[in-house]
Amino acid sequence: MAVIWQQFLSSFQFDSYFPLLAEVGVILTLMTALAAWNYIKENKFWYYILTLVYLLSTLIVILTNDWFFFLFAWEMVTLATTFMLAWSDWKLVRQYFVIQFSGSSILLFGALAANAFGYSKIGVIDSVPLQFILIMGIGMKSGLFLFHFWLPPIHSEAPAPVSAILSGWVVKLGYIFLLKIIPMETGNTFLFLLGLAMIVYAGWQALRSADLKIMLAYSTVSQLGLIALAIGTGGKYAFYGAVLQIIAHGFAKTTLFISSGIWQKEYGSRIIYEFKDALSRRPITAAATILSYASLGAVVFTAGYNSKYLIKSAQTAGLLSTIVFFLLGLLSFLYAGRVLYWIFIKDQDYSSFFEDLKQGFNHYQIYSHDILALLIGMLGIIVVGFWPEMPGNVLAALVEKDFHLLVGFRDTTIYLGIAAYLFYNHSGFKVEARGNLSLENYLQLFLNFFYGLSRKSVRFDTEKIFETFFYNAIFNASQRLHNFVYQDFTIQLLWIPIFLTVLLLWQQIYSYF
Repeated sequence: MAVIWQQFLSSFQFDSYFPLLAEVGVILTLMTALAAWNYIKENKFWYYILTLVYLLSTLIVILTNDWFFFLFAWEMVTLATTFMLAWSDWKLVRQYFVIQFSGSSILLFGALAANAFGYSKIGVIDSVPLQFILIMGIGMKSGLFLFHFWLPPIHSEAPAPVSAILSGWVVKLGYIFLLKIIPMETGNTFLFLLGLAMIVYAGWQALRSADLKIMLAYSTVSQLGLIALAIGTGGKYAFYGAVLQIIAHGFAKTTLFISSGIWQKEYGSRIIYEFKDALSRRPITAAATILSYASLGAVVFTAGYNSKYLIKSAQTAGLLSTIVFFLLGLLSFLYAGRVLYWIFIKDQDYSSFFEDLKQGFNHYQIYSHDILALLIGMLGIIVVGFWPEMPGNVLAALVEKDFHLLVGFRDTTIYLGIAAYLFYNHSGFKVEARGNLSLENYLQLFLNFFYGLSRKSVRFDTEKIFETFFYNAIFNASQRLHNFVYQDFTIQLLWIPIFLTVLLLWQQIYSYF
């Protein structure tokens, strides 16, 4: 036991930008803890115990270079956040648990492979196949493209403070891990392409969302795509851009999910078309919402502008690169601006604003814990916006970096003009709110898609035979098989990560003898 404890203490790294990321994680956790005070009504003590377990575990994940402690701590993060979802629905607990443990199995296999090939500590991995395995491992846990399917359903049903935890920080752990293993000099082309796909696909889905929390979930995937793209690009400024994007998105999205809980409580709805007089009813929440979306849209003097500028400046110079990143920036600005347009501009009457504001202060309940959390988030966005090198010049190379603010003003002005024209001429891109967004529906659509393909490929009219014989036979047999083995089989699947963890621990102990 003493050997393991000594190994644990010696595994921490307090160099580079990882301690800064750990500090940001503590601040974001404090924000969500404050917001949860009024949101969580029952079993509040146990919620905060889980928050403490989650916080300590994330610090280990970020700072340790030992494979076993890294994996063990990440599973503790998974368990803590899984049980936080119980304040919403136990169905959500089961779904999230299985999804996260599926990713853990791949990640543990990658860790064992890395250990077997001589990478006894977490650090830069030069082997592209090993990088690929580990990227796939964190894909499910951190919402990489094609593995992101669980984010919108989980976020749409989770309590707002838990959504803030998951989106603001938990999904970032995989990208912090990638900052450790991907060589800064070369990057990773596969990760770059995944990031590009995430920005475009999820950005388009965010633009087409009427439900505020679903929009925030898709925008999370899109903004995470920028981090993946930056790490995949490689280079000092791309990695610094990824670090700033992790921090900037952490403050913005934590603030926005906390705000979404306040808006939902205020209006009894999450549909952005139904928010009227928001500025006078919740002025501080409105200010936090505007500033956070401005950061997502990369408006000058916000944290998001600095991170996105660094990522863009790290790309190969050329006309094509300039056009592509201009369009990517426009997409982010549009989905962020569209929400602000519906909440604060469209069909809003400001003729008696000050009277409405006074009435709001007199008649609407003030949530002091929520306000404090929002103020911390706003402060973080502003500080990183004006001080990108961070306390103690952690990112010292940025002290002399020219962020070309005039170019930023120019791009913001162009984006604003395009957004105003599109919103005015296309009714603010009003779309119907999506129906029941759940993992069950996604699975059903997936099965229907392949069933439809199979039917189109058959020339003979076999539908009647299928319906009367094969369907009933398959259904009855499947039902019996499900009832007989499903529960035990599920438990066996979940034992796979535990078995691999024990195996990895045994390797660590065996190496001392």
